[in-house]
Amino acid sequence: MNLKSSTKGISVKSPLDVTMSDSTGSPVGVVRMDPDRSYAGIGGLLEEYINHSSQEAWGKIRTKIDYTYENLDLALTPLEKETGFSQEIRSRIEKGQKLLFKPNLVSPSNINPQTHATDPGNLACTEWPFIAALMRWFHDKLDISYHQMSIGEAATVISAAAGRYSMLNPEGNTITPEAVIEGRSGEFYGGWGFYFARKYLAASLEPGASDDPMKGFDESVSGTYIPPGLASDKLMVYDLNRIFDDPTKGRDVEVPDGVNFKSITLHKAVVGRAPEDAEDLKAYPGCILINVPKFKVHNVTLFTNVIKNLGIGLYPMQFASAGDHKWDYSVPHTPIPGMKGGIPHQVWVPEMDPDTGIPKRDSAGKYIVNKTGGITATMIDIIKAVNNQDIFMIHVVDGIEAINLDHTGSGMGRKEPEGMVFAGLDPVATDLLCARYMFSNVPLKEAMEVELEDGLGGRFPQRVPVPAVEDSNIVTKQDFDCPLSRDKCFENASNRGLGDTKYYVVGRDMITDRPLISLQGHLGTIRDGTFSDLITNAFFFDAAKFTWDLQKTAFSYFEAIDKLTGSSLKREFLEAYDENGDGIVDYEELGKKGAMGPMMYLAGMTVAEMGTEKYGFLHGAFASRTMMLKLRDPLWNPNGHDLLKESQLGATCIGAYMISQLEIEAQDPFFPSLTFGKGKWPSFQLAQHILTGMALYGPQFPNKIAFPSLYFIVLHYADLTQNGGQYFGEIRMEPDQKAIDRYVAEFSKDEEKALDFTFYVPPGYGNLNGQKIPNVRETSDPAKILTAGFNDGQEVWPKNLELW
Repeated sequence: MNLKSSTKGISVKSPLDVTMSDSTGSPVGVVRMDPDRSYAGIGGLLEEYINHSSQEAWGKIRTKIDYTYENLDLALTPLEKETGFSQEIRSRIEKGQKLLFKPNLVSPSNINPQTHATDPGNLACTEWPFIAALMRWFHDKLDISYHQMSIGEAATVISAAAGRYSMLNPEGNTITPEAVIEGRSGEFYGGWGFYFARKYLAASLEPGASDDPMKGFDESVSGTYIPPGLASDKLMVYDLNRIFDDPTKGRDVEVPDGVNFKSITLHKAVVGRAPEDAEDLKAYPGCILINVPKFKVHNVTLFTNVIKNLGIGLYPMQFASAGDHKWDYSVPHTPIPGMKGGIPHQVWVPEMDPDTGIPKRDSAGKYIVNKTGGITATMIDIIKAVNNQDIFMIHVVDGIEAINLDHTGSGMGRKEPEGMVFAGLDPVATDLLCARYMFSNVPLKEAMEVELEDGLGGRFPQRVPVPAVEDSNIVTKQDFDCPLSRDKCFENASNRGLGDTKYYVVGRDMITDRPLISLQGHLGTIRDGTFSDLITNAFFFDAAKFTWDLQKTAFSYFEAIDKLTGSSLKREFLEAYDENGDGIVDYEELGKKGAMGPMMYLAGMTVAEMGTEKYGFLHGAFASRTMMLKLRDPLWNPNGHDLLKESQLGATCIGAYMISQLEIEAQDPFFPSLTFGKGKWPSFQLAQHILTGMALYGPQFPNKIAFPSLYFIVLHYADLTQNGGQYFGEIRMEPDQKAIDRYVAEFSKDEEKALDFTFYVPPGYGNLNGQKIPNVRETSDPAKILTAGFNDGQEVWPKNLELW
């Protein structure tokens, strides 16, 4: 493993004949390691350790983190050789600055607070073992004390998680946001797990070392705040959201050439002191920002990685320039906000009632919207603001287990064992390499033959399934698409001075034990002067934006349905989203109704209720999911809103794709000449019917009711409030499927003794394959569709429905 020999700008044999490896632009250090030897499986080991004090399990955890630490060196040391970043870090530490590690903790429910098993948030967050390995690298390799390090995050759900955990804590003590990040408070375990990173680091210290990484944990549990410059003997955790309780923790900083913002208020743990305040310099000397994103798909942007982890992740949730709870960057305006809906997530932003989230309409009934720079400008603005404060950054991507299909931690995501770590000083170059790896599953030779460019001079196609009419069916064929070509973020970020779109790779592939290089931007290994591709075996896309990520697939499905039925689905979609009329819908084109505004508000309401109400985790989820369904059809809500009408076109595509993947074939009940399953696609009507049914009754619709589903939510609430939880018990987030089956079987024929609730569904959804469902009523009343009543209708969900 010779790290001294250079692999940039060398002659290599490849499918392109003899050529030179990349050598210009920004260096990106890369290592591929074995996910199974790294942190894969640590969740189960940690459960064993917490519940049974298993030292064997803890020993295995340490071995896995050791392996990760050793292999990180194969990306970071080559990057150090190319950039000399350690010298810059040391000079800043001498001035009193600290390393501030910024992970992605969008849903910090990694450790289940009741069972200590792995929670769904594990499918959304940077892994704490990865942070432990990375901190140890800076400590051991650069001789940086743990007391010269800190960790901070401004994730959307942390404040609400603290509220929820406080309600669950049998000890009765308040769980602070910092303790959520720690994953432990007293004998209560729940949250992310940084406490265990501390424990690992402490065990790795040399005898006699004085920089005990456990120091700072007590402050997390108690919520004691110490500014970075005054925490001389502690490794502190910082809640970067909370500025409202002490406005001196924040500072308004200018955004050079700002598009959406001319200035942004940020936590001074990030941007440092006020320039004119010498005394403040002692408390807030500024930071060395270690950006540690999770490599995963996203439901709005192309993906979430280097740029987005800072570009959304640094906006503070709890800052209100107008006072009270009128948050500048988040919604709703309640003591605990739930989503960063105060910052533009799309180009056309609606005017909304800040107390209800209801979009305003003009006299003609059209939604009132204002044009912004969209989410791309939102992200670039804040990184420009931080850059302008002379903050030195290093970006280290946790891609050992990349996250596919969903980024939110809802449980729908899927881990892909990539084993990848990417590290760079340039956020644009590092992010672009990562995006090209994620969204191109085609080797170099074939990629060059496919005439699809990514908009930045590269050829990185993605092999995708494409529906096509064949005889009387819609079958699956293969073709190529390029989601990268529809993204403008990298170009805009480069044009605004954030970085370079050219890069070269240094590092090592430990699976083959070969050096890593890049060739015309393509990642690969080299052996005996010959280049070999290193591409993903996964098929990455976000299920929530299927029509944007897999546009070739979606448009081909629309065309097939239009051909068979005479419909105009593709035209309807383009009319709704294709603003410039080029026949392509890019990631900036999200419609002119401002639909993201209410969606963000509803999602924020869900999170806020989770942290403030005993059963908020149920009502909030029910309210947001039903309202998003109701807003698709003006006949399903009292005031005729159609905000999400066109979005159901894209949603139906993912339903059709899922049906085509079934291992059985069956006749389409809505279009009998069609067969679906085993690669054959259903009618649009069947896909819509199944998708709505899955929302109502779960992923096994129409065969049975399952979790997660709206029916489960109302049944669970009724069981907890009327029946002492006798069906489902007290384990809130791990429902017993047999309990649902038992209830349906017991009361489907006799509802007189059933729990007292009624769930109102649209016509056609009152039974499962002809079997009556207890407590369900079909209705066409827009005020009742997708509502639930309890205790003879005295309590109605969603609450405040009349406002809509």
